[in-house]
Amino acid sequence: MNIIPRPKNITEGQTLQKGKPSEKKIYTNADGFMLEYVTGLFSRDVLQEEEAPFFFLQISDGFSLEMEHLPEILQDKEEGYLLKADAKGIVIAARSSKGLFYGIQTFLQLKEQGWERGLEIIDWPDNDIRGYHFESRFGIPKFERIIEIIEELCKYKFNTILMELEDKFPYEEVKGITSPNALNKEQLKEIIRYANDRYIEIIPLQQTLGHVEYILKKDDYYPMREVRSDAVNSELPFSFNPIGSLSFNEIDEFCPSNEEAYELIEKMCREMAEKYPSSKYIHIGCDEAWNLINCELCKARYGEQGFHKVFLEHTNRVARVITSLDKTPVIWDDMLRGFSEEEFELLDKNIVIMCWLYYNGDLDRGISLLTKYRESGFRVIGASSAKCCEGMSSDYLDMPNIKDRLININDWSELSAKFDLMGVLTTVWSNYTGTIAPPHPFFDTIWYPLLYSADKYWNTASDSQEFEKRFLENFFGVEGVENCFGNESEEIYEKTSFLTENCKRNKYIAEVYKFTSLLSIYRQKSMATYREMYKLYDGTPEREKAIVVRKVKELETMREYLKPEISRLLSINFNEADTKEFVNSRFLMDEMVIRI
Repeated sequence: MNIIPRPKNITEGQTLQKGKPSEKKIYTNADGFMLEYVTGLFSRDVLQEEEAPFFFLQISDGFSLEMEHLPEILQDKEEGYLLKADAKGIVIAARSSKGLFYGIQTFLQLKEQGWERGLEIIDWPDNDIRGYHFESRFGIPKFERIIEIIEELCKYKFNTILMELEDKFPYEEVKGITSPNALNKEQLKEIIRYANDRYIEIIPLQQTLGHVEYILKKDDYYPMREVRSDAVNSELPFSFNPIGSLSFNEIDEFCPSNEEAYELIEKMCREMAEKYPSSKYIHIGCDEAWNLINCELCKARYGEQGFHKVFLEHTNRVARVITSLDKTPVIWDDMLRGFSEEEFELLDKNIVIMCWLYYNGDLDRGISLLTKYRESGFRVIGASSAKCCEGMSSDYLDMPNIKDRLININDWSELSAKFDLMGVLTTVWSNYTGTIAPPHPFFDTIWYPLLYSADKYWNTASDSQEFEKRFLENFFGVEGVENCFGNESEEIYEKTSFLTENCKRNKYIAEVYKFTSLLSIYRQKSMATYREMYKLYDGTPEREKAIVVRKVKELETMREYLKPEISRLLSINFNEADTKEFVNSRFLMDEMVIRI
């Protein structure tokens, strides 16, 4: 049985005699969307039966609901469910329609795998919030693909999406920011409806301090920036930061002393509240604002050491705006980590802290931070990562560092069990140097760690050792292969090629794994070749130069094979402009520089 997330309690019975599914009747007491959903799933009429003290779905020859009440352990579990299959048929029962929906997802996975034994499953989640971070800095998938992603997420019992659209959001009151490739308001409305129907809450994320390059790069908003000089405070005329002298760049942050910036922030937050009416929360960012107290206005107002003071004033001010809109403000936690007890007392207690820790070795740090936040009286959501800033090495730019991602998710599974968290969300970041960096990798490289997080946050006791086998059989319908998810090696390419050739489901994603593993190899070869290019021009002996020429030609051959495949895959789910930018970011400079 390869169910994701792994159910808590499973009792298996004997092999069942096969019957004709079309002969079975379907009974339920669900109504509204759930009735419509079940009718669509089975493509036939669903018979509504009398009320029961719980929600149910029965598939059998005739209606005979023998249960009078749910198992005691499910009585207070809103998302829990019972699934029972025996010779009489199948019964799914739950305290709520949401629990019934999750029981149906388990049933659909069993059906997909051809399960033929009797069984009883009693299951419920360990975390109330099990989230996924949808981030569109590189580009945004086509509308149809977003709907497909939501369908896949609900299959694995995610119930929250943190949606960070940036300039892909259809601003109306705020002018001059929205990208030509943005969602339109009707598409966004349909995405929210589709997700809400499937018990997924979408929380909008509107950055209000840092990471606002997409705004401040525009002429109308450039005067609202905090940084007024990129001078290096060093004896040397350069910095040691590989991405520049500033923490990100001079258009990364709003100036907290600029009232026009606050007028803009309030307008953007109001639009978020209007266009996400069903969300209880608005995430206001407030992370990595490391260039504060840079402009002369802020220095005069807050003093050279007023870093925490300006952050508190800004965060509380925006939080009050969110509260006035009948929403709960959420912020990232990194700027709070050095706060004293006295400073935490000054922070608005309506704020929910989203604590992000993404790296191997963060468990002890997480214990320390969560203890501090909880003792200070704040509600907390954890944040792990299926793809994040893992350095500038070419392999990790195009594939997640799987080993570290799984360790990170394990840590958050343990932290969520230890602390009274609201839940855990899995982030998927698209770049490593701010919001105007070159595009980061295909979204679809992250399904393995993302579904690992679905498994571990629903069932923190789930067995990690056998997850890859469950994932390969569940997601791709492939057996007899292992260790498929590394970064760059011939072996990984061969295994992902095997997936592509043999998968029964999700062939597109198998192809993404195959070609992005090859892209990682290409970029390693590109780096190695580039460092020898000088030999073509400095009088190096001809035989040694010929070795470099052969390397350049091999790289050209590999590029000629790989580039159209990457372009083909991207164009399936992204628009032409996003596809072109990604392809250029991987190949254009090599075409210009690494050539004979």
